[in-house]
Amino acid sequence: MGTFWIVTFWVAAAGQIYVLAGYSVLLLLASTLVRRKGRGQVQPTVSVVIPAYNEAKNLREKLENTLSLDYPAKNLEVLVASDGSTDSTIEIARAFEQRGVKVLANPRRRGKTAALNDAVGRASGEILCLCDANVIFEPDALKMLVAGLADPNVGAVTGDVRLASHESNFGHGEDLYYRIERRLQLAESRVGSLMGVDGGMYALRKALFRAPPPDTILDDFVISMGVMRQGYRVVYEPGAVAHENGTPSARHEWHRRVRVAAGAVQSLKRGNWPSFTRPVELWQYVSHKGLRWMSPVLLVLLLAANVALAPVAVFYQVTLAVQLAVYLLAALGLVSIRFRNTPLGGIPFYFVMSNVAMAVGLFKGLLDLQPVTWARAERTRTRRKQQVLPPEQ
Repeated sequence: MGTFWIVTFWVAAAGQIYVLAGYSVLLLLASTLVRRKGRGQVQPTVSVVIPAYNEAKNLREKLENTLSLDYPAKNLEVLVASDGSTDSTIEIARAFEQRGVKVLANPRRRGKTAALNDAVGRASGEILCLCDANVIFEPDALKMLVAGLADPNVGAVTGDVRLASHESNFGHGEDLYYRIERRLQLAESRVGSLMGVDGGMYALRKALFRAPPPDTILDDFVISMGVMRQGYRVVYEPGAVAHENGTPSARHEWHRRVRVAAGAVQSLKRGNWPSFTRPVELWQYVSHKGLRWMSPVLLVLLLAANVALAPVAVFYQVTLAVQLAVYLLAALGLVSIRFRNTPLGGIPFYFVMSNVAMAVGLFKGLLDLQPVTWARAERTRTRRKQQVLPPEQ
């Protein structure tokens, strides 16, 4: 039994170290050896598709922002796809019809994927730009996204959607997570392909769009995997910047994390992963997505093995104390918002909360318990530009 717990401890520990640091180090080293083509200057026709469910608070600002982008108006088409909205979303969208906005008003709520599929079927642009109603683009963001598609080997490009994490009551943890994630995405783009786009803002060649089943939970992930499975790269363009307000509470972030994990299981069950003929992308997928989704299981095994081994050696007593300290700090962050707003409380809280939510989402995904319909993303109302570290060039 002692050998069993020792093996369990070191396998789980190695898995967690690889997920948290090992993959990042290997990827960053590999990215220094690769040189890619620069951006192009093409400006093809683009259809901006905005799915919306009860987005009355955001839609007017979003449409004004979209119509004022630094992109030739004659090459720009804007479509709003309302998915059974019950507020004034449709009325606001139709007020922009004289300025060229097309409105698809489906009276029945079916889910974001169905709304996207309908809108793409009506889109006439060579390029699709799929984005959320609460994401505001910088003036040149669309131009930067499209420029990445000048490389014929690139099928989709996503950008830097900057969350105003300082507006959330768990901002330190969220901010650290996204800083690390953006650097990983840039390195993945150089080495192979990005493992999933940011659904708030991405562009792809319309010819590569494969309509996901209407009950798809993670539409952005499945669509980008479809591009990759056709032999094209998916890349991250740090120069394409947009802004999104912060999540107001941990409860909203919890529900989002559960949904993402459930969608991950659904995508796995449906075979949405890179082809075995693309070993680099497959390695990236297993490392960045597969093992990360298994992180809750690794953490449980690590804690259980550490408890069993604590009487054996001082080393295991120290590692157990470290684990318990992290969970204690997370628990304090749960009961005290003030402590959660500090780095000492916010980072452990966000880490533990994310993994517990992931565990719940994995369970719901295995049993098909996650509904496909999506709720309007709750965000803070004050839109501010988040100051972030500049991405590596």
